[in-house]
Amino acid sequence: MERPQRFPDMIAVLRSWYDLAALPSFGPKARAVSLALGAVVLWATWPTLATWARPTPPFLVLSLASVVGFCVFIIRASAFGKVGAFVRTSPRTTLLVAVGLLVNNILYFMAMPRIGPAEANVISYLWPILLVLILSVMRRTPILPGQWGGILAAFVGAGLAIGPTFARGFDLPGITLAFMSGLIFGVYAAIRSRGHEPHDVIGPSMGLIALICMVLHFAFEEPTALTVAQCFAIAAIGIAPLTLSNALWDRASRSGHTAPISGIAYLTPLVGLLLLTLFCVASISWLTVAGALPIVFGAYMASRSH
Repeated sequence: MERPQRFPDMIAVLRSWYDLAALPSFGPKARAVSLALGAVVLWATWPTLATWARPTPPFLVLSLASVVGFCVFIIRASAFGKVGAFVRTSPRTTLLVAVGLLVNNILYFMAMPRIGPAEANVISYLWPILLVLILSVMRRTPILPGQWGGILAAFVGAGLAIGPTFARGFDLPGITLAFMSGLIFGVYAAIRSRGHEPHDVIGPSMGLIALICMVLHFAFEEPTALTVAQCFAIAAIGIAPLTLSNALWDRASRSGHTAPISGIAYLTPLVGLLLLTLFCVASISWLTVAGALPIVFGAYMASRSH
């Protein structure tokens, strides 16, 4: 009597879901949208997991999380027989991805304790709006009236979102750090949209980020003993918002369907706020939620006109 082939079938299904190209019912645009949705769900865990990892120094968090992410990609590359492509990733691409993700996340970590995880998340996720502006400059295309309206609505929303911080004192450095975090990722996303690699490039960059952050940790941060809860939070950061989310987004951004996936990215602040509330990690004011809604709406209008 033959044994049922359940496990090989399950592995094939999981592999097909990740690659998506293996699913014949998915067209190019649908594949890009599916990848972007996956990235949004994983990105949205950043504020909650980062709060759980505190007060661990940021360089230590990113170093250990990057080690976890690097191991995840090595295991995946080995399972799918793609170790050769993993190793052959060009140094230029590896450096670009490492610097973009490292600077973006360090600025976010620095902003979060100053203005709060919810506010930092909302302001940092102005990056899809900034991406519309950056792509217009790169492609030398005019910004349409609908785009300007969307951009204005998004910045009004950001103003509402940071409103609660005025009661604690207007923290301009914290707001600037969160905004620069978004700007850096917008520039990075615009550059990566021109990439043509047939394989994932995030994994090798995780190794470089781990090395850089470990050096910076020993140079500028005090040694810290981690609790079990912090270790789990850091491992989750390495698996979800730091690596797999960026891998999904990187593949989606190289599809050429920039407008629809940029619109989807604007859902991240709302999902992030929802997770913060569900897990009782941070108190969310109505102004923060009210600020997130115009950002989502404005970004949708800007990407739709794009």
